[in-house]
Amino acid sequence: MKNLTRILVPVDSSDGADRAVSLAADLALVTGAVLDVLHVSYFDADTDDENESWLPASIAGPVGRAGQEALERARKHVPASVAANYHRRTGIPAEEILRFADANQTELIVIGCRGLGMVKGFLLGSVSQEIVERATVSVVVAR
Repeated sequence: MKNLTRILVPVDSSDGADRAVSLAADLALVTGAVLDVLHVSYFDADTDDENESWLPASIAGPVGRAGQEALERARKHVPASVAANYHRRTGIPAEEILRFADANQTELIVIGCRGLGMVKGFLLGSVSQEIVERATVSVVVAR
């Protein structure tokens, strides 16, 4: 097996993300890879214009807290012996995950599965499905 140096695990405070973080942390521990934990939200206070806010504080506040909580939840699944970096981005999740992977020379993406089933997943779409289809590196879907 190729020696991994960077593993990306996107998180969203779901049980699937918890499983993905645990798996990615185990792989990072064995391979010595750096673990990048990434949370992407569609919008937050940073998407506002400096002069004219379009996003009310009642929305921006909870979204910002949710992102921080997702990263803190993920941190609980990463042993201290694993080198890990925690990142937040704003945008369309699949797009930002793939952009981050390319920019940071990620060699493996470990992502959680929503578990919607084939019909619901087809109708609603899925970030994990889009990552599997579009990533230029190997992807592991944790169930």
